[in-house]
Amino acid sequence: MTDAETPDRSPGRLLLLDGLRFVAAAAVVVYHFTATPTAGTYWEARPPEAFAGINPVSRYGWLAVELFFMLSGFVILMSARGRTLAQFVGSRVGRLFPAYWAAVAATAVLQVLWSGGRHPSLTSTLLNLTMAPDVFGAQPVQVVFWTLLVELKFYVLVGVLVALGGVTPRRALALAVGWPLVGWVAQLAGWDAAANLLVSQYAPYFGVGVVLYVLRSQGASLGRLAALAATAGMGLVQLVDRTHHATELQGVPVAVGVTVAVWVACGAAVWWASSPRAAVRSGRFASALGWAGALSYPLYLVHTQFGYAVIEALAPHAPRWLALAAAVGTSTAVALAIHHAVERRANRPLRKAVERVLTPAAAT
Repeated sequence: MTDAETPDRSPGRLLLLDGLRFVAAAAVVVYHFTATPTAGTYWEARPPEAFAGINPVSRYGWLAVELFFMLSGFVILMSARGRTLAQFVGSRVGRLFPAYWAAVAATAVLQVLWSGGRHPSLTSTLLNLTMAPDVFGAQPVQVVFWTLLVELKFYVLVGVLVALGGVTPRRALALAVGWPLVGWVAQLAGWDAAANLLVSQYAPYFGVGVVLYVLRSQGASLGRLAALAATAGMGLVQLVDRTHHATELQGVPVAVGVTVAVWVACGAAVWWASSPRAAVRSGRFASALGWAGALSYPLYLVHTQFGYAVIEALAPHAPRWLALAAAVGTSTAVALAIHHAVERRANRPLRKAVERVLTPAAAT
């Protein structure tokens, strides 16, 4: 991701954002393995009792999704600046689809060998290759795939800005505030179809990331700070509702105060990680952050089904912490394989191919 027009661009900043992305992926993994009711069916015990030592913390791991969306709001705006529509679409397709297709294929193989978990039909599995199986009424082959459709909707909106002549600070702020505001109005009015289309529950988090990017790249102003207050306020309203849902889902208290504090800390972390003062100067640390960023996406894609399969196999015979470590290790190994065998080989060629296909159309 590059943006030559951003004055405060630095390798350290980008690496720390990659590090945050890995932290979010790790939090989701731990949350799914030690806090969700689904995990309890494989552990044959309620997660709050099975992992009493970490569950009071891991029960808040669902907030990593909000961090992912804030990071996307920041980074995708940065990557869209100065690009044509063909370049923007090519960068997104090349970045997302190779690992995703590999994850779908690997999961399909797993389901042939494992009787547990999700068992979608062949048609549903093929529809998963679109990255939007929900649109076609198909079940995602991995639990976390629902977030990808949310991301795609944000990319479409950014693509519209690019097509209209480019991402300017004013247009970015209009998107950051207007999208979640319209979605919130639809939600309050009971227009469920429109609210779902606009992903009203999650749009404010992208908006916060977008505003943080504008503030970081262009500096503060009264209007930009007002936009941050508006997006953050809408995000907090949605967050309270989601906290109550988390309590019902997990069957344990999920405190609104803790949720808000974690979310604010996530936003502060994005702001800090994008600062030139937070540049990484150690070569080894930079390398580690680069690897962490590279693994975050494939790890996020594959961990549920593969991790649950390992847990189901080991939980009756091994100590829980050993089974948990094996589940995390297996998921990481699959993610590494996808990164090395697929992402590093296919990302650039696919991106270039998409650009070649779209450039003539964009030029006419």
